[in-house]
Amino acid sequence: MNPVFGHRGMPGRRDAAERRVMAIAVVVTAVFVIIVGQLWYLQVLEGGRFLDASDKNRIRIRPIAAPRGILFDRHGTPLVDNRPAFTLSLIPRELPRESASRDAVLGRVASLLRIPYQELQDAVARVQLDSFLPVRVRRGLTLGDVAKVEEWKLELPGVIAEVEPQRVYPTSRFAAHLLGYVREANDDQLRQGRYRRGEMVGQSGLERLLDDYLRGQDGGERIEVDAMGRPVRVIQQSEPHAGAQVITTVDRRIQEATERAMEGNAGAAVVMDPRNGDLLAMVSTPAFALDRFTETIDRNAWLRVVQDPRFPLMNRAVQGQYAPASIFKILVAAAGLQEGSITPADSTHCTGEFRLGNATFRDWKEGGHGTVDLKRAIMHSCNIYFYQAGLKVGVATLLRYASAFGFGASTGIELQGEKFGLVPRPARRGWPLGETVNLSIGQGPVLVTPTQVARFMAAVANGGVLWRPRIVQRIERPDGGLLYSDAGQVNGHVELSPIVWEFLRRSLWAAVNDGGTGAGARIPGLDIAGKTGTAQIIGKSKAALGQDHAWFAAFAPVKDPEVVVVVLAERGGKGGEVAAPIARQILNAIFFEKVAAIEIGG
Repeated sequence: MNPVFGHRGMPGRRDAAERRVMAIAVVVTAVFVIIVGQLWYLQVLEGGRFLDASDKNRIRIRPIAAPRGILFDRHGTPLVDNRPAFTLSLIPRELPRESASRDAVLGRVASLLRIPYQELQDAVARVQLDSFLPVRVRRGLTLGDVAKVEEWKLELPGVIAEVEPQRVYPTSRFAAHLLGYVREANDDQLRQGRYRRGEMVGQSGLERLLDDYLRGQDGGERIEVDAMGRPVRVIQQSEPHAGAQVITTVDRRIQEATERAMEGNAGAAVVMDPRNGDLLAMVSTPAFALDRFTETIDRNAWLRVVQDPRFPLMNRAVQGQYAPASIFKILVAAAGLQEGSITPADSTHCTGEFRLGNATFRDWKEGGHGTVDLKRAIMHSCNIYFYQAGLKVGVATLLRYASAFGFGASTGIELQGEKFGLVPRPARRGWPLGETVNLSIGQGPVLVTPTQVARFMAAVANGGVLWRPRIVQRIERPDGGLLYSDAGQVNGHVELSPIVWEFLRRSLWAAVNDGGTGAGARIPGLDIAGKTGTAQIIGKSKAALGQDHAWFAAFAPVKDPEVVVVVLAERGGKGGEVAAPIARQILNAIFFEKVAAIEIGG
């Protein structure tokens, strides 16, 4: 080896190694600077965004709906209850931020569950995209629907199926107008500031009247979830508090019997206790499907109900206004006897026609009833007798008694939308005598509701006491504490001689049990007092002929009345042929045990 060559080669190798070390150091330093810069960028500049995303992926806030309070009948039997049901909800904050990705998720949901795509879009559009509160889209999911959501969970971020309490009814249309339905708070209600979006609120009937008591207080959970969206642990929880329990005056057995009796008829039926004004049953037909309104209903289905010419949403018991027809004859007789304008012995020979000037007023019976006194006029509903009796009493007195019996004013019932009917105020001059004649048989310018007629008939049964119709007895906390109690209220009294009351009751008994127009309501072994009515529909078309409203109002037993039953069948025909048999079915169901015992003993 050349020592000179070797000496000259060593410095060259050292220089190359140093250059390599320097290069490596520069690269490492650059990488380190890049890493530090990236960490600074992530932590300082983007830290807030990533922290938010981390919390979003880790924490889920889930409201827990409080069970709605139960409505019970007077014997403690539920009229409406709750059951667990699956609900499809969207959590806006967990949906994809990009509109295309979000639309893809909604499209998958629409395809899987056959929900209109626009409905899903509308649900998301109603709230802010950073909201963590679930937006309910569809209630009443099947187990198959829930299985699909879980199966596609990874491709459906922000889509959950949860269990919530849902209203359940004995039948789809059971006491629909009385109970009412529950639905998500609408835009008008949200603007009031009392409800949050998605909250279930009573929209009609007792559900609306007592919503503040029934709604309860929702709870909630903060849940930690993993990257797959699966729950890991509950971080915080507040328990929901169920709504209050309501004990009503309704008798479920009587309500069901009344609905069966009214099946196939449009109209209303009211059953009331004349001793305290308790509403035992209230039926309006046709009714609407309660459970259909509780679930999601599309616009077309809603319009079909709203535009239905049969008006299924109208509660005819308190909102239907009708001519009282011959039921008004009871009032004419009461006013005439009390004022001394007529006496029970006054008689009229009924030929079927009554002439007043150039006008001819006819009786409902061709050829008339012959000679009748007041009792027989009530029994057979003789128009001719009451035409003359009304003229003797005078229109001012008739209208004064009509007001005294509560017509033309609120009954005090607390259901939404009650109509007051109509009792006209005659001018001092110019009231036609023909109008008085028509008024005397319950036609012309006087209108009543079935509930008003029930209260009127209850006053005849109990001696003149006008009770405010009572629906709610008391409201209790779930632990039994009393929140509200209603002992009943008298809001009027009609002063008639005891002899007059007794005469009216005996005449109405004869109308049912002694060959009168109410014979269709007769039940052997049960003393029923009642009055028929046939309200004429004014119309020029042939379709209006024979389409009169059929009335029947009754109470039983006569000596110690326990119930009042009022039936109105719209366009049903004659009261004695249509309404009286319906009332008979109702009374037979109410007094079944008593009637059966009498029949067996007899």
